[in-house]
Amino acid sequence: MRVSLNGQIVPAADATVSVFDRGFLFGDGIYEGLRAFDGWVRHLDDHCARMQRGLDEAGIGWDASALHGLCEGLLEANGLRDAFLYWQVTRGAPGPGQPVRARLPEPDMAPTVFGYCVPLPGVDGFTEPTECSARTVRDDRWHKGHVKTISLMANIMAALEAAEGGADEALLVRDGWLSESCSTNVFVAGRDESGRPTLVTPPTGDVSILSGVTRRMLLEILPEAQVRMVSEEELHRADEIFLVGTVTTVRSVLTLDGRPVGTGGVGPVAREVLARYADHLRTQLAERRGAAVD
Repeated sequence: MRVSLNGQIVPAADATVSVFDRGFLFGDGIYEGLRAFDGWVRHLDDHCARMQRGLDEAGIGWDASALHGLCEGLLEANGLRDAFLYWQVTRGAPGPGQPVRARLPEPDMAPTVFGYCVPLPGVDGFTEPTECSARTVRDDRWHKGHVKTISLMANIMAALEAAEGGADEALLVRDGWLSESCSTNVFVAGRDESGRPTLVTPPTGDVSILSGVTRRMLLEILPEAQVRMVSEEELHRADEIFLVGTVTTVRSVLTLDGRPVGTGGVGPVAREVLARYADHLRTQLAERRGAAVD
């Protein structure tokens, strides 16, 4: 594997970062996970914009639009066209004579920019939602969920709590309301008081969660989907629950807190959402190929 470190492509074994880097000592950095299909990094502008917002809020000086060229170079160096790409930008390491453990960083530090990529299936692999079990876990994280920080200890602890309860995923609940999972957004399918089908996902602002790029795209192609608060009680009586994300795509939750969700199998809504996701992606890829030919 070849990785990108501060703009240079190097073998992973040769990539070195200072042990005093604030990303290593404090988790002081911002990251993005992206996906490439047939060499095209999907939603790259959206990922760059979200990373830039996080960097600006954190006061880390780096231009996220550089990811356009960096992603292309990283994929080419590894000979990959269908892949997951990870990028993180830390505040960097203090200079000679500067304090190492100061909470307040020195001004104008040189960021450390690191990226890697690994192969993932292309769109033809989107045949069936993956499956998982889940447990509800209290969401004790900070209230800046919109910032995609590399400081993920709270998410890791929630995942460990779910695993200790025999589940694959944690569904995070704050003050009785669903927020998200440890690494994905959540959609809930059920019925309203009149028996009409509903498909809902929590709002990003009210429960301080990440505005997922996949979530936002699905809301564009699923006009029936609603954005509103989802109570823990509604979650437990759902017909279907599924997770969505850049790598996850669509993952059905078959059991929640040890009890079946709906029929206990992958449901028709999750299958339909994945099919529409795949069709939308195929259309985009075909348009890009056509534009390239023209």
